[in-house]
Amino acid sequence: MEGPNPISPLRRTILELLYVVLLLLVSSGRTEQTDIRIVGGYACEKGQPWQAALFYDQLYCGGVLINKDWVLTAAHCKQPGIDTVTLGEYNLKQPDESEQRRTASKLIPHPNYNPNTKDNNIMLIKLTTPVQFSNKVYPIALARSTTAPGTTCVMSGWGTAKYPIRTLTYCTNLQIVSAAECQKAYPGSFTNNMLCAGVAERGTDPCQVDSGGPLVCGGALHGIVSWGFGECALPQKPAVYIKISKYINWIQATIRGG
Repeated sequence: MEGPNPISPLRRTILELLYVVLLLLVSSGRTEQTDIRIVGGYACEKGQPWQAALFYDQLYCGGVLINKDWVLTAAHCKQPGIDTVTLGEYNLKQPDESEQRRTASKLIPHPNYNPNTKDNNIMLIKLTTPVQFSNKVYPIALARSTTAPGTTCVMSGWGTAKYPIRTLTYCTNLQIVSAAECQKAYPGSFTNNMLCAGVAERGTDPCQVDSGGPLVCGGALHGIVSWGFGECALPQKPAVYIKISKYINWIQATIRGG
């Protein structure tokens, strides 16, 4: 019995080229909300003492230490889970003396989190044991009011636009964008629970992997990295953050409830 006709080398090459073209077309057409990871920026020489790294087999989200027992992050970081929460992390490829590893005893996303719109995209993580404060590990204050458009803020994490991720903590300076400009950039998607930050020119922005990381303005936490739009660092498409001042009551009530 004869077997199937083999594919000729020429036909195989044509099929492979068509497959590559199809992948490029799909990639170039991306306009969906994406997770966040830093593009551009500079190495944070002393790190960010409130910066947390969330691991599930590997680094996949950022977080923010707000007291000895609790870390804030994005609600969509709940899946697939969290193996380890690391504080005092600076160099991912070698142990840091300041490094403290914990596991999560509770993951508490906001009850009104909408995974489709990313509204209320915030989650509290309770650590199994308290962290020990030091000059490399300590919490950040929560902003109780909004900050003015044009204010320069700092976002931190380990990401780049392409794999592999960076080994050192990186920071990027961004400016708060007005709510009107955010509405214009994301009509129908931007809510009062969100804020935007970016730069006018392309080249520096958060992008995939560092979702849940901090946006710090004047020494206070103003935002949690939530989502972006397709390709990272696009002009007129600032990254979107959860506005911390909107969630002070929920954060305090959740912590009191343990």
